[in-house]
Parts: sequence; structure tokens; C-alpha cells
Amino acid sequence: MKTANLDYQKLFDESPLPRLVIAEEKKEHFFVRKANKAAINFFCKNDGHCNIDGMYLADFLDATNKTHILQALAVCYESSVPITIQIVPKTSTGMQVQSFLLSPIKDQQDNVYAVDMQSRPPESDQALIERERDDALSMFTTVFDISDVGITVTDHHGRFIRINNSFQQTTGWTPIDLMGQKLTKIIPPEDHELAWQRHSEALTQTRKNFGEIKILKKDGSVMNVMITSTMMSLSNGRSFRITTIVDVTELKQIERDLRRAKDEADEANLAKSAFLANMSHELRTPLNAIIGFSEMMLSGTLGPVENEHYLDYLGDIKFSAQHLLHIINDVLDMSKIEAGKMPLDEEVINLAGLLDSVRRLLHAKSEENDLKVNILTADNMPQLRGDERLIRQVFLNLLSNAIKFSNKGSEIKINLEHSNGINVSIIDNGIGIPESRLGEVIEPFGQISDPRVNKGQGTGLGLPIAKAMMEMHGGDLTIKSEPDKGTTVTCHFPANRVIATA
Repeated sequence: MKTANLDYQKLFDESPLPRLVIAEEKKEHFFVRKANKAAINFFCKNDGHCNIDGMYLADFLDATNKTHILQALAVCYESSVPITIQIVPKTSTGMQVQSFLLSPIKDQQDNVYAVDMQSRPPESDQALIERERDDALSMFTTVFDISDVGITVTDHHGRFIRINNSFQQTTGWTPIDLMGQKLTKIIPPEDHELAWQRHSEALTQTRKNFGEIKILKKDGSVMNVMITSTMMSLSNGRSFRITTIVDVTELKQIERDLRRAKDEADEANLAKSAFLANMSHELRTPLNAIIGFSEMMLSGTLGPVENEHYLDYLGDIKFSAQHLLHIINDVLDMSKIEAGKMPLDEEVINLAGLLDSVRRLLHAKSEENDLKVNILTADNMPQLRGDERLIRQVFLNLLSNAIKFSNKGSEIKINLEHSNGINVSIIDNGIGIPESRLGEVIEPFGQISDPRVNKGQGTGLGLPIAKAMMEMHGGDLTIKSEPDKGTTVTCHFPANRVIATA
């Protein structure tokens, strides 16, 4: 046994082919347990002072081969299966390919504890080229045949030379049906020109071509497909177009169904908005009558109401009717805007004067809460072109909100500035809005309840109506707010609505 070991050791050391025993110190950290002279010369580039015994492979392998060899060793350890790899060492005579056989060495429990890395005699260049060609062809054929995506190959004349199994299963066409036939055999007549155009573009471009097209199945039905194609050039000037085909017929049907459902929903929404807009007269007239008659009875126009309970009831009737009219006005305004039935009646507006009139209209509300409303106007403010009624409604809604949500005894500022258009900011230091919920308050009927507000929360349409009316003027409305610190609402009118004063 001792003689056999010595013979093996001599065979190992004096082998003219590089040979190493590789062990794993820890997961994927491989080192050389033993290397023969040929291996030392091979990896040390014939440096007589070099010795790789005990070294980690990662420390002396060149970058070209390091990853490949380490990965192969890891696989050999895990699978316990011999693996043949090729490396490309750089030598003074140029690039030379060398192959190695990795053979797992096992203990008595059948566990791999080392790998015998033995080189093989170099092949001739021609044999190597032929083998790599055969490997590449085999790989391409396997991928081509097992792919779940339909693949066709056509020559530069647009004639089919190959189709894969997935294409046959999807379309029903067989190689006998298509080989040598032009690509338009599977294209509906109305798309022939498009198909040839894409084929011509593919011949002249090196990048991939993407697109959607219809193709005919063998049974005559039409399917929508998404194609990706590229040109492959071979020897003797031969060019082939490789095209992948993915059936998107079901996706197109889903897309059409979704579009139809959206159109129906839009039509229903417009019908609802149109109905509410047309109900304006029918809803407002009786409410105005209720308000008018209750005011006459409260004022005693036709004689006094002597019962005090009746007077209280009349006050409640008037308040309720006014509140309901306000809600209906908001709903009808939003419906008119959505239905596109609120045209702009444009005129020249003095914004400073308009804001002052809004402040006077809400003076009673602000005094009730002991609030000061100050208007700060920049010098030489230009005038504005717009619908005065709608713009007044915007500022009435915004200032009403600021009064409702401000702390008693505080101040509300209205800043009027001229900068790339006109900006009007209404600033309060009230209860504020959390940043995460700013999007809610500008959606129709979106509002945030707060127990500190005891006057009712309204309809949730004030801000959405103001935003919509600003957008009708080509402007926008933005909100900045912080809980317990206040809210700033800014209305921006674009420069094309500014009219310079003389």
C-alpha cells in the first residue's frame, strides 16, 4: 500500500499536465491542498520562485478565469458530479484555451472533501471550434424548441425557413404549411403593407424592433400579437430575421371591455350631472318661496304672529331652507362644472375691490368669532380678465373655510401679489390639516371631521368647487397646511389673464 501511494505521488508530481487537489476551507473559499510542478508553472507563468500550495485560488487566478473556476468548484462540491471546464490563460504566445476535469474526491461516508483538478491535453484549434459550434447549435436548437414563446425565422426575402413548436401550437400552422412561403401568408391582407415595411426596416437596423400586429391562424381566425424581431447575419452575406410572437388577443379584449366600461361610466356620470344641472330651477324656486314667505311672516308684513313658538318655528324654517339652498347651490354648481354647462362670462376685474367686497359679505361671520381679516395688496396691481361671479364664489368659499376653522381672536391674511401671473393667498392660523389628508379635502364631498368645529362640517364641496373654477380660468389652487399651525390656500391666475393698467 505504501508503494502504491508513492507511485501515485510520483505520478501526480511528475505529470506533464497541470494537476491540483483543491479543498474548501469554508463556504466557497477554496485553497490549493497540493499542486504539481506543471500546475505551478502553468499558473505562475513559469516563475521558478512561485509556489501556490496552500494559497487561496482567488489570490492567484486572473480575473478572466476566477469567477468561472470558483463557480465550477462550488457546483462540483454541491452535486458530487465531475465537471469539465475551459479556461483562457494569457500567455506570451497569445490566447490559448485549456480545459480541466474537476473530479470530486469522497470519504468513506460519500462526502466530498476535495476536488481533483486535472488538465486535459489541449485540442487543436479546428477541433475546438467545431465542438463549440456544435455546442452553440445544440443550445440554440434546445432553446428554440422548448420556448413557450412562438418563434419564426425568415430569410432576407421574407420567406419562412423555420418555426418552433410553440408557434405551431398557438397558430395551427405546421412547417409543411409555411416553409418557403412568404411572411404575408399569415398576415391579413389589410396589414400586408405594414408587415413588409417592418421587414424592410429590420433589414437595415441593428436594434430590436417591437410592435403589435394581427396574424391569421390556420383556421382563418385572427389573433393580436406582440412581436420582437432582430436580424442575424451569417457568412456569405446571409441575413435572417428572428421574430418572437406573443399572443395578446385576450389582453386586447380586456382592454376593449375596460374602455367600453369607462365610456359607459363617463356617459352615466355626464347624464347625472346634466340632470342635476337642469334641475336648477325646479329645486331653487320652491326653496326661495319658502325663504321669502318665512321672512314675510317673521317681519309681520300681513300682520304679526303672536305665538312666540310659531316665531321660533319660522326662524328654524328660514334657517333650514337657507342651509338647504346653500347645499343645493353647491351640488348644482359642481354638476354644471362636470357637465360642462358653466361657461365663463369674462370681463375686466379689479381683484383688490372684489376681495374687499368678499370681506364685507363675510364681516358678520368674522366678527362673531372676533376675527380680523386683513388684505395686503402689492403696489401697481394689474387687473384680471375672468368671470367675476365665479371668482367671487372662489374667494367666498375659501374665506368662509378660513373663518370656520380659525381660532377665536386670531387674524386672517389675504395677500395679493403679481408674479408670473397673479397669486392670491388666504392665510389662517387655525386648526390646520394633516399633510397625508390634503388630497381628500379637494375631492368632491371630501372633508375631515374635527370635534373643535361645532358649526357643522358643510357639504365638502367648497374647496373642490373653488379648485374647479380656478381650473376653468386656466389657473390652479394649492394648499399648504400643518395641524394646529394653520392653512395657506393659494390661487394662481396665469399671466395670459393679466391686464396691465395704464
